[in-house]
Amino acid sequence: MSRADLSYAYAQARLQSRFGERPHTSDWQHLEATRDVGAVLQVVRAGRLARWTARITSRPGVHELERRLREEWMRAVDEVASWQPGHWREGTRWMRWITYLPALQKLARGGRAPAWMRADPILGPIVAREPRERGPSLAGTPLAPLADGFGTPPDVAKAWAAHWQTLWPDGETARRPLRQVVALMRSHRQRLAEAPPEATSRESIQSLERRLELVFRRHPLSAAAGAAYVCLMQLDLQRLRGLLAVRALRDDPVTAP
Repeated sequence: MSRADLSYAYAQARLQSRFGERPHTSDWQHLEATRDVGAVLQVVRAGRLARWTARITSRPGVHELERRLREEWMRAVDEVASWQPGHWREGTRWMRWITYLPALQKLARGGRAPAWMRADPILGPIVAREPRERGPSLAGTPLAPLADGFGTPPDVAKAWAAHWQTLWPDGETARRPLRQVVALMRSHRQRLAEAPPEATSRESIQSLERRLELVFRRHPLSAAAGAAYVCLMQLDLQRLRGLLAVRALRDDPVTAP
C-alpha cells in the first residue's frame, strides 16, 4: 500500500462512495436480458447507472446515444477532477480524452471519417482538415499534446500517455502505482490487438477490472486511486454503451454515409 497523502482525503471519501455504487453482476445480467432500448433505459434510470442517461431520450438513434454518452463521460471526469487536490486536478482532467483515443487514432491514419465524427464538436474541426494537417491543427487546442501521435507511425494513445505522465505528482511513492495503471491499460490494449477474430473481449475486460479494483483498494489517499476509479468508470460506460448501441441499431439500423 502506498503512503497516505491526506490532501486526497476529500477525494477518497467521494471516490469510495461512488465505487460502492458501481453495478453488480446481477445488475448487468438484468440489463443484458432486456431486449428493447427504451426498456433498458428505464432499468438504467432506476439503478446504479442512472447518472449516465439523464439527458438521453427514451428512444435515441445510435449516433445521438453515443454523443450523449460522450458528453456525460466528459462531465463525469471533470467531476472526479474537481474532488482532487490542486496538484492532481489537471492530471485527472486529462483522462477525459481517453474515450476519444480510438477515433483520434483513426483520424491519425488518414482517410475518410464517418458522419458522426464530422458532427462531433471535438472531432469535427480535425476531420475538416486534410489528413496531413490534422496533427498541426491541434496546436492551441486542449488536444495539442496529441499532435505527436499523428506522426509516422501514428500512435495517439502513446502521445496521450506521454503527456499524462508529465502531469503526475512528484515523487516515486506517488508515481509507482500510476505506472501500474499505465501497464495495466497497455497490457489490455495489447491483448485485444492480438486476440483472434472469433474471441470476445469479456474475459480481458473482467481481468482488467479486477486489477484496477486492486489498485484502487491498495493505494487509497493517492493519485492512483483516482486514476484507477476513472478507468473503472470508463469500463462501466463502455459496457453500457455496447448494450444500448446494439439495441438502438436493432430498432433503427444505420446506413453508411
